[in-house]
Amino acid sequence: MRNLFPVSGFMLSVALIGAGIASTFAADETLRSYAEKNDIYIGAILNSQWFGGGLPAQYEQIHKTQFNIVVAENEMKFDATEPSENRFNYNNGDKMVKYAKQNGMRVRGHALAWHSQVPNWVNNYKNDKKKLLSVLKNHINNVVGHWKGQVDEWDVVNEAISNNEPMWRSYSVWYQGIGPEFIDSAFVWAHAADPDAELCYNDYNLEQGVNPKAKAGFLLEQVKRWVANGIPITCVGSQTHVEDTTTDKHFIGSPDSLRSLARELAKLNIKLKITELDIGFKSGINVSKSDLERQGQTFRQYLDIILEEPNADTYLIWGVSDKWSWLGGLNRQKGLIYDDNLKPKPAFDSLLVRLQNFEPPQDTIVTDTTSSDTTAQDSSIAIAQSAGPGSVTMHVAGRTLFIAGTQSAKVDVFDMRGRPVFSARSENGSVELKGIPEGLYVVRVRNGSASLTKRFAIK
Repeated sequence: MRNLFPVSGFMLSVALIGAGIASTFAADETLRSYAEKNDIYIGAILNSQWFGGGLPAQYEQIHKTQFNIVVAENEMKFDATEPSENRFNYNNGDKMVKYAKQNGMRVRGHALAWHSQVPNWVNNYKNDKKKLLSVLKNHINNVVGHWKGQVDEWDVVNEAISNNEPMWRSYSVWYQGIGPEFIDSAFVWAHAADPDAELCYNDYNLEQGVNPKAKAGFLLEQVKRWVANGIPITCVGSQTHVEDTTTDKHFIGSPDSLRSLARELAKLNIKLKITELDIGFKSGINVSKSDLERQGQTFRQYLDIILEEPNADTYLIWGVSDKWSWLGGLNRQKGLIYDDNLKPKPAFDSLLVRLQNFEPPQDTIVTDTTSSDTTAQDSSIAIAQSAGPGSVTMHVAGRTLFIAGTQSAKVDVFDMRGRPVFSARSENGSVELKGIPEGLYVVRVRNGSASLTKRFAIK
C-alpha cells in the first residue's frame, strides 16, 4: 500500500492558481484517479450556469480533473428537451455529451418521466390517456434515440412515489392521465430506444429504511414486480439529499439503511447508485470546523456503500461548490465538498483518503436466493452477498478453475462491475477459463440453492 499523509498533519487543500490547480498531492492523486483504480464512478452535476459560460475556469478544471461521471442539473429534463410539442432542443445536452467525451467521462441522463419540469403543453392532454401515452412514448423515443450510445444510463422515471405515505404520487400528470402503468411503459420504450443503456428508477428519502411503511420498502416491492414481469430496469438511483443529523432532533438519513436497500436490490440483480448526494446544514446556523469534519465523515460513510457493495458503482454529488447549489430552496447550506471559493472542504479530504486506503475484500461466500438462472438476462447483473458457510471450495491455477465439494456446478465469471464475461458448467471438478483477458474478476460457482463467490486475478 502506498504511504499516506495523515489528514490532521498535512494540508490537503487545493490552491487555485490562474486557470490551473496546484495540489499538495501528486497530479494523479485525485478523486477520479482513485475511483478509477477502485472501478467505481465518482462525479458531480454540471451546474446550469456552466452551459451559458457563467462559471469561472477553475470550476470546469476541478470538474474534469476530479470526476469521471457527469449529469446535467436541468438541461436534459422534459421542459428543456421538448419545450413545445414534437419540437426538440438538444443543444445543451449535446454540449455536455461532447464535454464528457473529450474528458473520458461517463454520462447520466436525467430525467425522462417526472411530475415536475413538464412543459405546460403536456397538461393539455391530461384527460386523454391515449394521447398522453403517445406524448410520453414519442418523447422517450426521440430523446433516448438522439443520444443512443452516448448516454450510458438514464433516470427513466423520477420521484413517482409519494413522500407522505408509501403510494404512487397522485398529482403527477403521468399518473393522473395514464395510471401507474406509465412507469412500466417508460422502461420498455427507453430500452427499445437504446438497449445498451442502464435504466434507473430515481427517488429521494430512500436512505430512511426498507420497512413497508418507508418509501424504499414500497419501492422494493415494485422492483420485485418489475423484475418478475420482465420490465427492463437495471438500477435504482438514491438521490440522498440528507441533512446533518446533529442540527435537528429528527434523524434524517442513514448510510446503514441505504446499505440495506443495496443488499435487498442485489438479490434481484439490480444496481444501487447514489445519484444526487448533498449533506446540508440548516440555513442560518454557524457551521463550525468540527461540523464540517463530521460532514466529511458522513460523505465517507455513503462512499463506503459504493466501495463495498458489489451491486453499487456510482457516487454522484448534486453540485461542486456551495456557491452554486440548490440547497437554499430547502433551507439548507454548505452541503457540498467545495466551498464558495472552490476550495476543497474536509469532505473532499475524507473522500480522497478513503479512496486511497480502500482495499476490496478477497473473497465472499454468498447464498443464492433466486429461483432460476438469470445470468444471461441482464448485461449489468449484480452479485448478491450474505455471510454463511459453504461446502464447495474452489481455486484457480493458471487458466483452470478447480472445484471441490460437488461433481456438477454452474460457473459464472463477472468483471468488477458485475457484468458477465464467461459462463460454463463443470461436470468433472474443473473448468478452463478460456478467452478472458487478464485482470481481476468475480467467479461464482453454484450448486443447487447455494453458491460460492470469490475474487481472482486471472493471468
